[in-house]
Amino acid sequence: MQIQYMREFIAFHKYGNFSKTAHNLYITQPALSRHIAEMEKELGVKLLERNKHSVSFTEAGLKVYKQFRKIIQTYDNMTQELSEYQNGVNGKLKLGMLYYTIQQDFGAIIPKFTEKYPNVEIKRFSFQPHEGFEALMEEKIDICVIPRSNYPGSEVLRYYDIIQGGMDVMMSIKHPLAAKKVLTLEDLKNEICIQLRDDPISNHSYNEALAVCGFTPNSVILTDNIDTVPFLLQKTNAIYIKAKGFSVSGFENEITMRDILEPTLKVTKSYAYRADNTNPLVLLFIDMVKKVRLRA
Repeated sequence: MQIQYMREFIAFHKYGNFSKTAHNLYITQPALSRHIAEMEKELGVKLLERNKHSVSFTEAGLKVYKQFRKIIQTYDNMTQELSEYQNGVNGKLKLGMLYYTIQQDFGAIIPKFTEKYPNVEIKRFSFQPHEGFEALMEEKIDICVIPRSNYPGSEVLRYYDIIQGGMDVMMSIKHPLAAKKVLTLEDLKNEICIQLRDDPISNHSYNEALAVCGFTPNSVILTDNIDTVPFLLQKTNAIYIKAKGFSVSGFENEITMRDILEPTLKVTKSYAYRADNTNPLVLLFIDMVKKVRLRA
């Protein structure tokens, strides 16, 4: 079975008749008809139902079409990989990582990427979200994991979403709400909320998500960074509303977390890169992310 015949059959499905297909493939109609007849003979099934007025796919023809698409995709991927190997893809890719989710975000991706592109140098940078955003803006890195939001300047970014999840509340074990296993936004409406002075990106993302649910913090206390939050929670009896997926270790006996029961409350973490970044390794990395995530 010739690969070109398979491509012609896939094109026939797209255009729906012999004349359009032949025209777009720059071959004659008799040649196209002969190639399909040869495939029918080789496969031992009728692929098309022909009459004087129309041509349609048989049930077997549709099954063959779907399988041909898979075969062509596999073939094209193979030839691309061989070409990249032969041409020796190389260069430097600078990745920005949230220091508390490095393994979670990059652990499965980087080994696969370096296996496929052994000549590419990967530079790793550990950031807080706002530092990663600034590094992207200043073109110091190529890709960074950050919370997705409509933060001023973010219109120049493109995103590939990693995960969209809910939010929870961090508080002192002595806080009155700690007695409840699950909280609602109504429970939190009169609480003092802690936000991070040095992380406007996360603040903006969290506040956007809360605003969608009609929630605005009653009052806010700013603290320097995430490491100071546990101490402030105990001192002020305030709360810290955050994305699920991380915690501050070492305070398990003083600090607890409670889920927020609100299905529409979602925050998104994404791989972000500048739309005007001309480094070809960026899209190769994002393509690898997609493949690894599809297999997971």
